Amino acid sequence: MSADKLVPNLTVSPSWLSSGDSVTLNCSVKYPDVGWRFYWYKAIPNLPTMLYTMEPLPGSSNGTEQPYFIVYGQAQTAGYVCRAARGNPQSFTYNSEVKFVWSGATLSVSPDRAQHFITDTMSLTCAGDSAEWTVNRFSSYGYLTHCATWGSMTGPTCYINGQSFIDGVYWCETATGLFSNAVNITGTYNDAIVDFPVHPVTEGQPVTLRCKWTTELNLAVISFYKNDKLIQNDTRGEFFIPAVSKSDEGFYKCGRKGRMQWSAGSTSPASWIQTSTTQIRLLQMVRAHLRAFLIGLWRIKKKK
Repeated sequence: MSADKLVPNLTVSPSWLSSGDSVTLNCSVKYPDVGWRFYWYKAIPNLPTMLYTMEPLPGSSNGTEQPYFIVYGQAQTAGYVCRAARGNPQSFTYNSEVKFVWSGATLSVSPDRAQHFITDTMSLTCAGDSAEWTVNRFSSYGYLTHCATWGSMTGPTCYINGQSFIDGVYWCETATGLFSNAVNITGTYNDAIVDFPVHPVTEGQPVTLRCKWTTELNLAVISFYKNDKLIQNDTRGEFFIPAVSKSDEGFYKCGRKGRMQWSAGSTSPASWIQTSTTQIRLLQMVRAHLRAFLIGLWRIKKKK
């Protein structure tokens, strides 16, 4: 099999950075598995084409015999690519997929829940190795906006006071390329929300989902649903998962018994519970949609 028909597989470790971490890149070629020389690149985004320019990593321009490469002192979000070659003259494989490592910045939300009533006041706070943060939102309608558009940015914190529309994915970002984790937040006019932490739940840990109402209900029968299937129906008003696993991921909602179908106001919105292993995919998905959105804008401007 010729090298130019192969696509190597690149893995990066760790995926999330603490300041000054070393990053280990591993490049593997499925067949054959011997005789390769490996080449390592940093992927530089090239707007407006949204393609990547490949910049050889320092010390790797002649390739390495080892299928791994260590990047020392990585502090910011970055994308990496590898490829392999063999023979004389050398025949190269395709480039691997771009794999990212993410900075150790964090976004916290108060109150710490994925759903909010539209009258709620909430704050989103960035933490990490920077003094200049902005909070971004990629809305459910496909628009990228910043805190100054719909809130008030004070230091590292974005304050939102009773917004009528807050649905979207939020994250922190700096001009120098630091990114935080991403969180998905839903706002509602409904009478109920299902209350669980906004951040991914670590596999093996317990989590409790609570049904909250705009007015207190005493001894009401509350139903919990996962992917629109009834999973609990009693007066406790909460649903307990003792040890979360990937099989528990899904869309959860709650409401009063007998009102799930005909009265939207008696039901919370449905929100996705995710495990910690899916967090990176969330931000990658947001950025993929954002790239497509930017390409569309560029093409429209080009036609004018």
